[in-house]
Amino acid sequence: MSGQTPIPTLEERIREVLRLLETRDSLSVSELAKEFRVSEVTVRSDLSTLAQQGLVARVRGGVRALQRGQSEIAFDLRLRIEAGRKQAIAKAAAALVEEGEAIALDSSTTAYYLALELRAKSDLVVVTNGLLIAAALADAPGISVLVTGGILRLSAMSLAGDIGADVLRTTGINKGFLGARGLSLERGLMDLNPDEVRMKQAMAGACEQVIGIIDGTKWHRSALLSFVAADDVHGIVTDTTAPEAEVEAWRARGVSVTVAEPAAIPAAPVRSHELRRGPHHGSAR
Repeated sequence: MSGQTPIPTLEERIREVLRLLETRDSLSVSELAKEFRVSEVTVRSDLSTLAQQGLVARVRGGVRALQRGQSEIAFDLRLRIEAGRKQAIAKAAAALVEEGEAIALDSSTTAYYLALELRAKSDLVVVTNGLLIAAALADAPGISVLVTGGILRLSAMSLAGDIGADVLRTTGINKGFLGARGLSLERGLMDLNPDEVRMKQAMAGACEQVIGIIDGTKWHRSALLSFVAADDVHGIVTDTTAPEAEVEAWRARGVSVTVAEPAAIPAAPVRSHELRRGPHHGSAR
């Protein structure tokens, strides 16, 4: 029908289901059929595909997130969600990094895109608990990479735990760029997994400045645990979909908020096999 939004493709529907389950315990077949304007048969097929991949659990009449309602989508799949926004945020955040600095990157997918942007810089020390982030910078000639220790969390390709936190207590870092599942002036930056939250808290404590790298979808969300209080946030880098009133409220609190404009045609998201290989040698990204 002329003027009507096109019905989302299978890939778009799957991405939206995974995105919704980052903050919802469950979704029903009927509500998804209405949302996507497809039949319930089609939705059941979509959900079966996700369940077969081990990303969700089927329940009567719908689907629920894994891990007691807090499913963590595999890193390479999460990397493709809101890729254009994350790439724009990464480019704007990279402009805040000065040569000669020591910076911290957490294991978030936005931090991975930021790592790609940093490859062209020189005389940097990057501290990270993200294994794929470390791999993305491993052959960058001007960057020294310090990987925290800890227990491997396969779903996030990260290291977490007290060993890594101990390393950070003795490390001085100029700026920390941290992703979040949600943010608010009341609770600051928030995330779900307790191990990741402890690591983010340790990173923030070692940094002179804490900068949230947060796409517009996170501004309407809450999450289980706070890891940086609002008063301890020095800056936020987001995109143009962030709610203007909330952006201004943070600025009124003295927080520098950079709003990045996503490209009209974003770069192709990195695929899982490319993550396993790491970036191509000589790539500008």
